[in-house]
Amino acid sequence: MVRRLQATNRWLLLLDFDGTLVPVNDDPDEVSLDPLARRVLRRLARHRGSDVYIMSGRRLADLRRRVKIPGVRLLGLHGWERPGATLPPDQKRLLRQAKHWLARWLPALPGIEVEDKGYALAVHYRGAPLPVARVAGLVMLIARDLFRPGLHLLKGKQIWELLPRAIVGKGLATQGLLQGLPADTLPIFVGDDTSDESAFAILQHGLAVHVGTNAKTKATFCLRDPGEVREFLERLEAVISCKESSAHSNS
Repeated sequence: MVRRLQATNRWLLLLDFDGTLVPVNDDPDEVSLDPLARRVLRRLARHRGSDVYIMSGRRLADLRRRVKIPGVRLLGLHGWERPGATLPPDQKRLLRQAKHWLARWLPALPGIEVEDKGYALAVHYRGAPLPVARVAGLVMLIARDLFRPGLHLLKGKQIWELLPRAIVGKGLATQGLLQGLPADTLPIFVGDDTSDESAFAILQHGLAVHVGTNAKTKATFCLRDPGEVREFLERLEAVISCKESSAHSNS
């Protein structure tokens, strides 16, 4: 991996948030960036050859409150939500209808929570007693039968998301970012969830790094937890700093 990092002068660093930069918490509102992670992200964003993004399923406004690091760019709703993003009226209408169906038919089980993300609907079941097959069946029914092709379903860790077709996921979002960068840019994507797998799949010439113990990942490298992610970022920053110092000495 180090040789790959040293072989270029441009890096596109894409990071998931929950489970990658911060540990997963039963209460998503309680998470915060570790000061050491915040510090290394700030240093990485200062380097001339590196573009640093956090691409999360959270809303953009939520990320802004939690990150606040100069130079680190934020993309919400799996890479779709950025300043000025908006949905066509027909897709907004479908989301309102889907929310009504969920409220009417979702089984009243403890630990099931429907989150209205404005441009998406998320059904959390982290705290639900198993089995939750009835909930899964209802969500899939709404996405695939009632509102197809207007909405699609994205499965994550103990969450299902109902997304408008405009929200294409992290793979295509990553591809779009790469199209605007020089050909020698090394893309690095670090994520822990199934929603990150579409980004891993397109990084045939980049570094795909899975966080956690999922053996079925498309990533080529693995880290155990957000603590190891921070260590990886520190090593990456050290490599970039060394290359910049060497280039300056030779000029």
